[in-house]
Amino acid sequence: MDILGARLDALERRVGSTGGGSGPGLAEQAAAAERRLSAILADHPVLGRGVEKYEKLRDIIDGDGDLELHRRLLGVDAKVELILLNEDAPQTLSDLRTIRDLQGRVNQPEYAAAAALLPRIRELEERHGAQAAECRRAVAEVSALVDRYRSETEALSEAFIGWDRTLTAIERRVAELEAARRAGQ
Repeated sequence: MDILGARLDALERRVGSTGGGSGPGLAEQAAAAERRLSAILADHPVLGRGVEKYEKLRDIIDGDGDLELHRRLLGVDAKVELILLNEDAPQTLSDLRTIRDLQGRVNQPEYAAAAALLPRIRELEERHGAQAAECRRAVAEVSALVDRYRSETEALSEAFIGWDRTLTAIERRVAELEAARRAGQ
């Protein structure tokens, strides 16, 4: 053990730039960190369970450097357990249940049929736009015709009222003249 301790001290001096015995060595620092971790895990049982699960899956999660391959190796249950370690576990679980419930509705054949109909829908949208423009033009034209009809009808009504007054005045004058002629006879 003396040789191992001497080599460790030499390594600490080179790597950690420790000046010959001032402060704790790397082994002591690692032991202190391990004690702090144990105390934290004892205070927080959820974290302790998470570390236990991680330790079981360490080889698969950490792997030998090819993270993508090892991520694919994780089973669904392991991935769910890793996800549920976070603080938002109830919300995540609710989201997962919602996704599971909606999964059957996502890949329905109606959606494939709808995708096939997209070109026809676009064609109908273009036609609808053209027809809507034509309809607006026709409405403007009909409105102009109705306005012209209304103004001509008002002008004719005023002319008829004027003629009616003139005819009434003539009839009254004729009646007066006939009455005067009868009185003079």
